[in-house]
Amino acid sequence: MSNTALIDLEHLDRYVSGDVALRDEILSIFEEQADMWTRMLDPNAEDAIWKDAAHALKGASRGVGAWDVGDICAEAEKLIGHERRDAVRRSVVLEELRQKVRETVAEVRRLRQLG
Repeated sequence: MSNTALIDLEHLDRYVSGDVALRDEILSIFEEQADMWTRMLDPNAEDAIWKDAAHALKGASRGVGAWDVGDICAEAEKLIGHERRDAVRRSVVLEELRQKVRETVAEVRRLRQLG
């Protein structure tokens, strides 16, 4: 993945027009969504479930400027269909995603504490 910040604060600031309370609320919602959608990603899931969870997390991530998480989700979305549905490959991508989500959520919590 890239060497960018875990959360693109310039993007997020434009999104919330500098309102720190709104930023923190959105980051809190992102944290909840990241947890929920990551738990729904099962390497043995049917394609629709896998793709929907990856797509939803991609949207939530890109909304807050968590580009790396969004990029991993975009990769995960492609792992469907007879040729691409591979539980081992999905497991590798899921572990990469979980690690990046953990790092990003830690940054979200740090940002919210700073206020």
